[in-house]
Amino acid sequence: MTFHKYFLAVPALLWAASSQAGQVRGMVCDENHEPLIGASVYWAGTNVGTVTGTDGTFGLHTVKDYNKLVVSYIGYRPDTVDVAGDTTTLAIHLTPSTTLGEVVVEGAQRGNSLLAKSIYKTENLSFTGLTKLACCTVAESFENSASVTVGYSDAISGARQIKMLGLAGTYTQMLDESRPVMRGLSAPYGMTYVPGMWLNSIQVSKGVSSVTAGHDAVTGQINLEYRKPTDEERLFVNAYLDDMLRPELNITSAIPLTRDKRLSTIVMAHGSLDTDWREMRHMDLNRDGFRDQPSDRKFNLANRWIYITKGGMQLRWGWHLLADGRTGGMLHYKDNAAMRQAMAEDWATAGTMYGSHIANREASGYFKVALPVGTGIYDEQSKTEKRSNVALVADFTHFNEKAYFGLNDYYGNQNSITANLMYSHYFDLKSSLVVGAQSRLDYYREHLLGATPWIAAAPSTFYNMNRDEREVGGYAEYTLDIKDKFTLVAGLRGDYNDLADRFFVTPRGHVKWNILPKTTLRASAGLGYRMTDIVADNIGMLATGRQILINGGHTAYADLDRMEKALTVGGSLTQNFVLGNDQNASLSFDYFRTRFYKTLVVDQEWDPAAINIYESDRLSYTDSYQLDFNWTPFTRFDVFATFRYTTSRMTIDRPDGTTARVERPLINQFKTLLNLSYATKFRMWVFDVTGQLNGKARIPSATGDLAHDSHSPVYPMLFAQVTHKIGRADVYLGCENITDYRQKVPIASADNPFSTQFNSMNVWGPLMGRKFYVGVRFNLY
Repeated sequence: MTFHKYFLAVPALLWAASSQAGQVRGMVCDENHEPLIGASVYWAGTNVGTVTGTDGTFGLHTVKDYNKLVVSYIGYRPDTVDVAGDTTTLAIHLTPSTTLGEVVVEGAQRGNSLLAKSIYKTENLSFTGLTKLACCTVAESFENSASVTVGYSDAISGARQIKMLGLAGTYTQMLDESRPVMRGLSAPYGMTYVPGMWLNSIQVSKGVSSVTAGHDAVTGQINLEYRKPTDEERLFVNAYLDDMLRPELNITSAIPLTRDKRLSTIVMAHGSLDTDWREMRHMDLNRDGFRDQPSDRKFNLANRWIYITKGGMQLRWGWHLLADGRTGGMLHYKDNAAMRQAMAEDWATAGTMYGSHIANREASGYFKVALPVGTGIYDEQSKTEKRSNVALVADFTHFNEKAYFGLNDYYGNQNSITANLMYSHYFDLKSSLVVGAQSRLDYYREHLLGATPWIAAAPSTFYNMNRDEREVGGYAEYTLDIKDKFTLVAGLRGDYNDLADRFFVTPRGHVKWNILPKTTLRASAGLGYRMTDIVADNIGMLATGRQILINGGHTAYADLDRMEKALTVGGSLTQNFVLGNDQNASLSFDYFRTRFYKTLVVDQEWDPAAINIYESDRLSYTDSYQLDFNWTPFTRFDVFATFRYTTSRMTIDRPDGTTARVERPLINQFKTLLNLSYATKFRMWVFDVTGQLNGKARIPSATGDLAHDSHSPVYPMLFAQVTHKIGRADVYLGCENITDYRQKVPIASADNPFSTQFNSMNVWGPLMGRKFYVGVRFNLY
């Protein structure tokens, strides 16, 4: 049996096995024998239950030692039924009760918090946290987090990049509800393709993660939790407008398609564009002739589904379409044939305009089926059940990019299919085992024409990067969980990559120890492997006037070993305590170290006229220290403060054959953050203020002489927002970068873009100045 047939056969076999588990079935009706749709049915003393379907019927697996079935429905008296051992079918009738009055409940949710039960050091950004800022995209959601730093890959493309543990975001694995996403060519733009208002929360985990998600995570994971088809919110609208008249609209609608809500869907739409007002007003604040950000038009549409059977099987599927077009470069450059031709023919003529255009299209889809297998194990303390299950997840992604940066011309097309088959088995309440197999097929059609006619010896360089990459692997992960005391997770996976013709093993381990009821120690260690994409991972190098070389021009792209290997170890200590009126204030310290055993270096200091890409097994590491403080001194007033310090070093080659150990470029040595949030009763008014202080970062030498490098200054950032509730709507008004701090010279030799001195990839600070915005969020339940 082939590997892919195995993926199809195993679920069918396990489905047959699951049907043998003990079941009780029945129908719930009123006193007139009319079926009651959506009635709650559960085993007394547990949280194990189901709801009735459109015909009033239900099916529920049995739980050992529990034989009392509770049936309830709004407006009816609940009933408890004794289920005998040989009973398989029940007929239950409920009688009407008195009408219930309306109850108003006021809740509170912290914007940033540490997940106490997670075995990883995980920072949770709730929806409350996402609304503290304009939060137009995921890339703009981390201004209240010191764990993640967000910046620009260059001053031309508008591509956003994150940094974690002193390394670029390419070493952080992005997950869509535990499914790996944003891989390959879409990586430079993926953070800007997810609207923040499509999400319920974001979880940021540091260090290596579970082997079940793959081998790519080196510095951590960012998991995006989307709005659910089962949400009670029937309509959510977020409309936004800033002082440059950039409008943005997000609409989501969760729709139950059956009365019992077993089949539900959610539609999510997004549209945004830059108007001509930007060019008329503040598009060139530093007066270098270039747009501070590209003009962008973006459209997003997604649809997600969920179906839950009476037996507990879940089917989830969905699709996503995206179109993005952005034009950058000089202020009045337009993306048309005449201006492109003028660049190509008249680049040596003074006054010729430099321009850039990126056109991206993406279509993706996923399918997931998960079904319980065998009998469950009931937890008396938590009143929940643990049940073995099997799941099959399949993803498809198509991404197409056509782009040019001046005379550099790039085309990329990616088609990827992934499949993950997983079986989770519970031995008892304390121990479980997950085993699975994964398959990934990536088809890339990619080429780059680097035209540098101002370099007489190298007028152009062409790279054909077409490749087919197949990878297959298996994994096992054991968990020992002694409730509220100690947790151990030990995982191992092995993968074979046919393009690299290499089999590699990824071990990972995690420990969580509750030393005292309010003192928690976490530790983790493990390897990470990732296959680099030299253009996607370094899109900013196209926005320079330099020649792009591989190993000094002596190695073909096909002969480049692009697989990197790193070890990450670290841990955290979290202390919860009583401080004033807060019974659960927290102070947490963590430390992580990442050591590379093999890395791909993109070196712009090797030669002043070239960017050299080469493999290296020399010393490269980062050390990251962070301190977090969470406190609610009084009701509805939250204080979140954090400080991070990073040491990041790498070894680079020198043209004379020697090496040099340098500070990794463009990594802030420290970042400190303070967020204050206050809400009046029922959150009628909400006030948020965030202040940052960003440490210096090394700016690479432009001459090739390391003695000519420099450091950026320490700079502040300040954000504020006020939200007022009016009926079902929240109206918000805010300002970003209140201090109006900007990097003064983000583009080197902006007055001579067709030269080797032209460079826009050394961005260390804000490109845009002070920005005011207004918006409204509307909810309909």
